[in-house]
Amino acid sequence: IAKKRAVVPPDEAGVRHYYGLDRWPDGEARLDLGGRVVHVLPAPGHNGNHVVFFDEATGLLFSGDFLMPGRITVDDAAAFEAGARRIAAFARGRRVTHVLGGHVEMDAEGGLYPMHATWHPHERRLDLDKADLLALPQALADFNGFYSRHPHFVITHPVRNLAALGAFALLVLALVAWLAVRLFRRRRSK
Repeated sequence: IAKKRAVVPPDEAGVRHYYGLDRWPDGEARLDLGGRVVHVLPAPGHNGNHVVFFDEATGLLFSGDFLMPGRITVDDAAAFEAGARRIAAFARGRRVTHVLGGHVEMDAEGGLYPMHATWHPHERRLDLDKADLLALPQALADFNGFYSRHPHFVITHPVRNLAALGAFALLVLALVAWLAVRLFRRRRSK
């Protein structure tokens, strides 16, 4: 028996075409796995072509980096919030047993591991619950644009954080230059 494999192109057009998502990001597709239905839901915001999968048979919602126990990085805040509202509305009337993210970045006490850490001692469980999913839209609505901590996840916008850090570094450099000029002028006048 020949095995069929497909690689979904990583861009929005490829994702839309492969899953048959005609109305991006408001639509929904269904995969029939031999009588087992898996819903495919667009969830842009972390990146522009992100999707979430919901397995009706088990109640598992596979969220990838859209929602996970760790840093949820925001690329497009408005799209992320709109997607979170759509997915929460979808889940509200369904039996969601677990929300499974792409990976874990938190320890059992809720602390974050360093970025790109390869060792996670006392790692918390991967699964989140339906309440976390239903809380996500409001958490994104309340997001200050830089960093926001919640019991089971942290929302961050790395580009804005980097820009703020860069602006602070420039301010410090300008202050050091100003102080150096003042000191130099003071010494010259003596």
